[in-house]
Amino acid sequence: MKKAIGLLSIAIVLAAAACNDKPAEVKKEVIIVPVTTPVVVVEEPPAKSTTVTLDKNGVKVETKKVKVAVKNN
Repeated sequence: MKKAIGLLSIAIVLAAAACNDKPAEVKKEVIIVPVTTPVVVVEEPPAKSTTVTLDKNGVKVETKKVKVAVKNN
């Protein structure tokens, strides 16, 4: 019984020591690249692409698909 209590106390002390270590400081480098070409919207999405209806039966959500294309110049 004393061996079990001793092993348990050693395990708790080691776990507490492991949790107290401060993590190494991480330095991150951020590179900002300016946009050289403007973005052109060719086709406007529909005015009501999403409809939400709330009545006594609950909430009903209807959506319409919007076609999107990205072209590089």
